[in-house]
Amino acid sequence: MPFGSQSSSVELMPKPSTHIKKLAFICAKCFNDKAEKLAWFVGSTLFNESLLCRTCWQGQFNKLTERERKEWGFYDNKKPRTNK
Repeated sequence: MPFGSQSSSVELMPKPSTHIKKLAFICAKCFNDKAEKLAWFVGSTLFNESLLCRTCWQGQFNKLTERERKEWGFYDNKKPRTNK
């Protein structure tokens, strides 16, 4: 068989899977399955790229460095207010 030619038994593209993949709605840290919402956490901690409940997410966020916290849009460096 010369180079470049393929036999008819070789499939070039795999068929799309029809299997439904279910995700577990559970916190990756405390395994709480009663949480109403889970948030995707991305940071340089053990639970990077994980679904976490609110309390676990806050705990992991507090472990981030100041520089990493500033990457989040909602984070504002808490400075004492001065009355002018």
